[in-house]
Amino acid sequence: MNYGICSNGSRDTGYETAIKTAQILSGLGAVPVFETGMDETCPKLKEIPGVVFADFPKTDLKAIISIGGDGTFLSKVAKYRELDTEFVGINLGSIGFLNEIMIESIEKDLAQLVSGDYDTIDRTQLICEVFDKDGKLKGTSVCLNDIIIVRGAKPHITTLVLSIDGQIIERFRGDGLVVSTATGSSAYSLSAGGPILMPNMKDIIVTPICSHTLNGYTYVATSESEIRISLEEIESAPLICPDGRDFVDLESYDYVVIRRYDRVLKTVCLKKDSFFSNVRKKIVQRGYFYENR
Repeated sequence: MNYGICSNGSRDTGYETAIKTAQILSGLGAVPVFETGMDETCPKLKEIPGVVFADFPKTDLKAIISIGGDGTFLSKVAKYRELDTEFVGINLGSIGFLNEIMIESIEKDLAQLVSGDYDTIDRTQLICEVFDKDGKLKGTSVCLNDIIIVRGAKPHITTLVLSIDGQIIERFRGDGLVVSTATGSSAYSLSAGGPILMPNMKDIIVTPICSHTLNGYTYVATSESEIRISLEEIESAPLICPDGRDFVDLESYDYVVIRRYDRVLKTVCLKKDSFFSNVRKKIVQRGYFYENR
């Protein structure tokens, strides 16, 4: 069984965790596969029996293992989401909502992964299209967590017209909007006051950021809904970021269409704790992480 390994060198000092992961997988009879070029980046990997260096799209992978934080996980999903494989993360970040494996239990968790004794979560993804005022497509992006439209470099209030399934819901004034999946409900949307959804749910959440009104309602749309966010004439362009990545530049009268992507992302679930118990634990750990850095 082949397992792709991707490590964030800025988190994984000297690629120590990548080396340890490869050693454990090799000892379990699995094949550790690293991206082409990692043999030059980390020559020590070549000393581990059975390690392969290859292009992931040309390799039959059981799973891709991301080593780093949630940002690393999302970047690897962005790169390899079209592959027919599962994703799992080893957490070297502050919280690691998306990462199942803790460094202190890495041997046990990897043994469980290789044994196949785990559940798989089918996570909804979103596709985002940006059009100009004439209806010309400016760009398309797919995300696992969320699409954020937020005020840009100048601290001006952003005005956005929100429609769901062709109905105008609100002419929103504030810092912006977060459109998230259930996976992203525990990220920026949560910080902005949105609800937490269980990760296998398909609904789409729209949460205001710092609404400059006397109400700041969150909207939950169905998995079949189409979200449209339209810009009016703008003095300072807001930013649009799918999963925190740079995207197209927004201009006056552009509009953004967001809907469910036609493919789910499969992630490995090793732990048997309840989802909400795990969320509480992770948020408490964030406090400890920053206090003890």
